Amino acid sequence: MNRIRSFLPAALAAFALSGVARAQAPPAPKAAAELPAFETAQTDATSWVGRFGVTNCAWFDMGDGVLILDTGATEADGRNLLGEVKRTLPGKPVKWVVMTHLHPDSNGGFTALMPTDVTLVVHQRALQNFTGLIRGATGKVPSVLGVSGTLALFGKTQTLEVHAVDGPAHTDHDLWLFAPASNIVFTGDLVTTARCPMMSDGGTDPKGWLRTLDKIDALHAAALVPTRGPSTASVTEQVKVTRDYVRRMLEILTDMKSKNAAEARVSGELVAKRVGDYCPKELDVTNALALYRRMNADGTFKQPKPAAPSAAPAKPAPKKG
Repeated sequence: MNRIRSFLPAALAAFALSGVARAQAPPAPKAAAELPAFETAQTDATSWVGRFGVTNCAWFDMGDGVLILDTGATEADGRNLLGEVKRTLPGKPVKWVVMTHLHPDSNGGFTALMPTDVTLVVHQRALQNFTGLIRGATGKVPSVLGVSGTLALFGKTQTLEVHAVDGPAHTDHDLWLFAPASNIVFTGDLVTTARCPMMSDGGTDPKGWLRTLDKIDALHAAALVPTRGPSTASVTEQVKVTRDYVRRMLEILTDMKSKNAAEARVSGELVAKRVGDYCPKELDVTNALALYRRMNADGTFKQPKPAAPSAAPAKPAPKKG
C-alpha cells in the first residue's frame, strides 16, 4: 500500500518546519528559562503534537479515550501536557500512555499522571522497570503492557501502530509509533533532527539501530516527529543523516577494536576524523568511548543484565468454609 500523502496539514507543517535548522548547523541550545512552556499543533482531526520544554509529545483521540505518546522531561512538562489534552479533548480520559524509551528527558513527566490507572505501554524488555509502580501500591495503579513485534491499537476514530525494536538500538527497549491516517512516524530518539545522535546508553547497539532506521525509512512517511529536535517533512533526508552518523561511528570503532587500540587513541581518532558534520567533537568522543568500552572483539556490544524482578506479594490464604 502506498502510504505517501501529497500534502501535510498546514498546522503540522508550521509546527514541523518552524525552527528547523540544517543538520550541519544546529541552533545554539537555549537556556531553560528561555524555553516556552509548550507549543502545540493539531495534525489531523484526531491527533495533536506538542513541544513541552524541550520534549516532543503527541496525543491521539481514540474515540472513548486518549492515548499519549511520551510525557516530557519534568513533572511540569507532564502537567502542561495533561492540560493541553483536557483543553483539546474535554471530557475524554487518558487511557493509554506509550513510552518510546525510558530516558528521563523523554518520560520524566510521567510523575504528573500518578496515581493513575492508565494502561502503560512499553517495550517488553522494559517491564521489569515498572515493578515498583504496581507492587505494594494503593489506590490507582497503572496496568503495564509489554510490547514485542508490532501492536495495532484499534480505536473508534483511528488505528495506531506501536513497533517494538527487535533488538537493542538507541537503547535496549525502544518503541516507535506510526499513525497511518496522517502518515506520520514518531521515532523517539531513533532519528535525531538538528542534534547529535546520543549513543552513550548502556544498551545502545549501532547495528540494531541501523536495521531499525531502514524499517522507518521504508514507510515513506510524510512527516517525522522525534522526541527531541524539530519535526520535519524531510523524512528520508533526516533518516539518512542519522544513519550516516551511526554507520561511520561503527566503522571507526570496528577498525580501532581490530587494532586493540587504547581508549586514548580512539579519542584522538575521533577528534581528528570527526564522525559527522553536526556533532560537537566532545559528543563524538563521549559516544565513541561509551560504545568502545562495551564492544567485544567480534563487533558485538555487551548488554546490561535485566534487573531481577521483585518478589510478588504473598496472597492471603483462602478462607475455609
